[in-house]
Amino acid sequence: MSMQYNLQHSLLTHIEVKTGIKVVWIYDGVKLPKTKPFITIEQMQNNTTILSKRREAVRTIYRFQIGLFASSATDRALKQDELKRVLLFDEIELLDATTPGRYSLGFFNASITAEVPMPAEDVSDETKKHRIYFDVEVDVTFNKNTL
Repeated sequence: MSMQYNLQHSLLTHIEVKTGIKVVWIYDGVKLPKTKPFITIEQMQNNTTILSKRREAVRTIYRFQIGLFASSATDRALKQDELKRVLLFDEIELLDATTPGRYSLGFFNASITAEVPMPAEDVSDETKKHRIYFDVEVDVTFNKNTL
């Protein structure tokens, strides 16, 4: 089971269902939509810590950058609050991304560590206007039987 893949798939699915806004999985070569609003999700650096001498348990903090691309400053502010509530207060269903349909593996919570508004580098680039990024973490502890 790929926890990274399942978490990213689960976050994407949950955000789309709860907000009704299209979420784009960021990978090399992806093209961003022209129509706003939309949300992006991208894998960031993960950190793993060994919790026991015999490596029976490890803790991994999975990090994601979730971007909100809005149509105006007002739209960004309103959708920012909505997305923040969805990430902070919802219990998110952990879905198996490799199984067709909706196969649940349990639930998890996410934490927001930062909200970073980004100005457009080029004011003629309409896609990059009115955006904000959330740094999101999911903390998972494994034992050697579940990893």
